[in-house]
Amino acid sequence: MTLVTVLSIVAVVSVYAVLIGTFTGGEVTVGSAGGYIRYNVNNVDSGTWNVTLISDNALLAWYSRLEIPSGGYSGPVKITWQLQNKTDASNWANVTGASQITNTVLTGGAQNVYTSSDGTFATGNHDWGAHSEVAGAYRVMAYAESA
Repeated sequence: MTLVTVLSIVAVVSVYAVLIGTFTGGEVTVGSAGGYIRYNVNNVDSGTWNVTLISDNALLAWYSRLEIPSGGYSGPVKITWQLQNKTDASNWANVTGASQITNTVLTGGAQNVYTSSDGTFATGNHDWGAHSEVAGAYRVMAYAESA
């Protein structure tokens, strides 16, 4: 009799255990540097750096920098810059031999990081135009990792 009572109670509880909803939280990013890659043909620190760049000359020099807003990651990082070319309407491929390494320290405040070895502005910033000699669409990707 006791076993029948227990099974009856379990059956009643099971009937009332109904899923009333599934709730998903938004994305949480911890320790991200955030930012935007911008381009310039003059390699000047104070000039206008653009989200996109159009050039009529495939041999024209062009440069990139990572613009990081305040409130981001603080600490030493290794940034691997990689040039990519567009292979079709939605796909990109790495350009062989067109990558750079920058070792720098992010401050957590607003900061520009250039494609120099230490991330500071320099006349020796990497010229991506040397790798984009064929007409087409290109972009630079920056992969940052804590050092």
